[in-house]
Amino acid sequence: MNDLALFLAATERDAALDGDDVVDSLIRKGILLPVDWSGEDRPGHVAQFVAGRVAAFGKGGALVAAVESAAGDAAAAVSDRGEQVPAILRAVDGALAGAGLALGELRSGDDTYRIGVMRRTRASSRAWGLDRPSPEVLYTIVCPCGGMNVWQLPEAEGKPGDGECDSCGLNLFDPAGTPIVPMVVENVG
Repeated sequence: MNDLALFLAATERDAALDGDDVVDSLIRKGILLPVDWSGEDRPGHVAQFVAGRVAAFGKGGALVAAVESAAGDAAAAVSDRGEQVPAILRAVDGALAGAGLALGELRSGDDTYRIGVMRRTRASSRAWGLDRPSPEVLYTIVCPCGGMNVWQLPEAEGKPGDGECDSCGLNLFDPAGTPIVPMVVENVG
């Protein structure tokens, strides 16, 4: 929990969090926001969340306007699915820098960004900053049914060797762990 405390504003330090699943607790309390890799739930969703978190850290006004502008410009400049969210996150992080705040991402091995606003320090940038290297790999298998199945795993973990199609339930690997259809492998970051 110590590292996750970076996402808490001073008034939230004593927040009662579910010890079994701290991340879900932070999401329920609006301290972290899950954003799908393919795009925002609605235009401006990230900027709206960040505006609320900026207020929790005692900032506002011009900073909120700068965040909204940066996010809007980034969203308009990049329309490729999967590219827009990282561009928005980098732009928002840049807008927060002058106020001593940062946008951090909590990685959990799937294709959802879990973002939050935190104080910008050398330690928070190393632990949670968006510019840190990403030693992760994206594995994609398109099932014979047409369903796309994606794993985002740490590079050190290696390729997945088991799993069923999210759409039809077909086992995508043979008993030896070999994919039954070609697997696309891409470096993340």
